[in-house]
Amino acid sequence: MKGARSLLIITSLFVLNACASLGIFSGAKNEYDQGIAFFNRGHYEEAIPHFEKATEIDPDFADAYLYLGRSCLNLGKWVQAIAPLRTALRLSPDKSQIQVVSILADALFGAASSEAKKGNFQTSIGFLREALELQPESQRAKNELFSALITFGGQLLSWGNVTQAITTFNEAIQLSPNNATGYLWLSKAFFKGGDYMKALQSVKDAIQIDPTNKNAQSFFRELMME
Repeated sequence: MKGARSLLIITSLFVLNACASLGIFSGAKNEYDQGIAFFNRGHYEEAIPHFEKATEIDPDFADAYLYLGRSCLNLGKWVQAIAPLRTALRLSPDKSQIQVVSILADALFGAASSEAKKGNFQTSIGFLREALELQPESQRAKNELFSALITFGGQLLSWGNVTQAITTFNEAIQLSPNNATGYLWLSKAFFKGGDYMKALQSVKDAIQIDPTNKNAQSFFRELMME
């Protein structure tokens, strides 16, 4: 008798849990479907609250995070798109991760560009590093990160932060070892830091990579006159 009663209690709990889970799914799916209706009509601002609500009801709803990120992306809200897209990537099955990676990379590139225009080069570089980590073979990620590092290194140099500038230029060189620009800026950083021999070697490396680089040739002549 006790065994039958225990079985009844367990069964009832199972049914209650199942109903609760079904209710959560139904509520989240309803919000998601309303969001999709707005999204498909290009009404991204109106779609966002529904996708947000869907993720609140069901924190494991990968597609709701994906479309929340895409809605932000379509509105040019690059930074706001990143967090939900990161979550979408974490929750997505392997077969759909390639698509999410591509969308997240677009958000990171957009955010990096936006932050660079504001002069927030460290934040921009952080986004580009993440983009490169997502897509290690992406030439776009390598090129944009290289440019951001060179710009930030030049800024550091103008502030007199020679040590960090050297570190930044070295990172740029590791990304693009056949680009003379990185070696030229490294040479300028060494020279500003008082290390003449390393400055001379670095500008020679720049000229060896690109013998037609007039800026490198000019700086080399300046060093030889010292």
